[in-house]
Amino acid sequence: MKKSSVLFVILSIVGQSWAYDFSSNGVFYNIISGVSPYKAEVTVGLGSSNNYSGNVVVPSSVTHNSINYTVTAIGTYAFNSCPDLISVTLPNTVTSIKSWAFMSCYNLANLTIPASVDTIGDGVFWGCQSFTSVNIPASVRKIGYYQFMGCKNLTQFTVDAANPYFSSVNGVLHNKRQTILVAYPPGKTENTYTVISTVDTIANSSFGNCDYLTSMTIPSTVLYVEGHTFIMCNNLSTVYFPASVAYFNNNPFYDCKSMTAVNIDPANPVIESVDGIVFKKGLETIIYYPPSKAGSSYTIPSTVKYVRSSTFMNCLNLNTISIPASVQTIRSGMLEGCANLTTINAYNPTPVDLTATTGDESKGVFKGVDTLHCVLHVPVGSRSLYANAFQWKGFTNIVEGFSSEIPSENTSPIKIIRQNGQLIVSGFTNETLVTVYNLQGTAFYQQRVHEASCVIDLPMHGIYILKAIDKCVKLVY
Repeated sequence: MKKSSVLFVILSIVGQSWAYDFSSNGVFYNIISGVSPYKAEVTVGLGSSNNYSGNVVVPSSVTHNSINYTVTAIGTYAFNSCPDLISVTLPNTVTSIKSWAFMSCYNLANLTIPASVDTIGDGVFWGCQSFTSVNIPASVRKIGYYQFMGCKNLTQFTVDAANPYFSSVNGVLHNKRQTILVAYPPGKTENTYTVISTVDTIANSSFGNCDYLTSMTIPSTVLYVEGHTFIMCNNLSTVYFPASVAYFNNNPFYDCKSMTAVNIDPANPVIESVDGIVFKKGLETIIYYPPSKAGSSYTIPSTVKYVRSSTFMNCLNLNTISIPASVQTIRSGMLEGCANLTTINAYNPTPVDLTATTGDESKGVFKGVDTLHCVLHVPVGSRSLYANAFQWKGFTNIVEGFSSEIPSENTSPIKIIRQNGQLIVSGFTNETLVTVYNLQGTAFYQQRVHEASCVIDLPMHGIYILKAIDKCVKLVY
């Protein structure tokens, strides 16, 4: 499930009206089998609000209309958002705890997962802030995603030694063979963590809300990093990926507000980083721009055709972003939360289609951008196209022609000397990607510089934009 879908599910809970089949002793039930063997599950309480509180005991069976129902499940959202709920006692007849069942039960401190439970769904304990430990009994064979997000006091997982599917290593939940890291306790107070060398997969949302972590080490045994692995790790600043990582799904750093750089072994065959920004190998797809990366402007390389979902989410340092004409596809939430953007340069004469579809959607591309004051610059003759295009038309100020607020070389650490028809560019302190664009956003030149300076040949005289060291410099050649 995509993170945007997860948030939609959570937000949709508010204001819904829930139906139930019957109640008994303050607990509400839905019938899930109306024929023998009769079964029922605990469900949401009265109307659109959940009113469970105190100490709740769920019986193993309950009678309704002279029929005895075995309670076999805790239903989806059953106890969600019950801030006054202190403890829940579950019977050994329960085999399934369904998605979001105890979400946002902040004061729920006592809950024992019965030895009968087979399946724990997505987000079951999201926001249960009073949990300090969770014991996985021998019966559990499946655990969903986002289960322990926001459990800020959860410091360890323990697993029954007889469980054939899961194990615990120093309080961290793994599969039995310890090849999959399933969940890291968000309340574990260490600032650094080294993934054990048996792990080849770091699971979806496994480090969600682990705010104590500032750095971590990923060994060369890791092959797969699943979606939203580090979601909302608010103090994580840098991560290094070895060459072994062959699968990098979606954005594993969704809403990690302190990230400044992602560094990737140059030998990695699938992904690469340029100045801490993540791309698919070959630079045709941009995946992730760290929100705390220094610099107020960024020009997407002209090699990029595809912009992944939430690539620039909450990049509050950015004032200006330039989208080259090469970009053909932009997915959901590209600039979501970029509240300080004042300038967007869109170089394609035809607006990228941002119409939401039923498949891989392009929703909320500019959500949180101040479209009243942020200026959208477009090519000459394109204003009417953008003013009528889905999502683009939300901008009040659409201006033909591009911002000239780019410093010349004498105001930048980058120095340029014109000599014998060539440009000698200096001012580099380490390995740097140098790109030269024309005013339409097309890259005429690109070179990775390993020295303090480089020589550039351009095809013709004119005005260009040189980008290096996260700076853009206007040059006249």
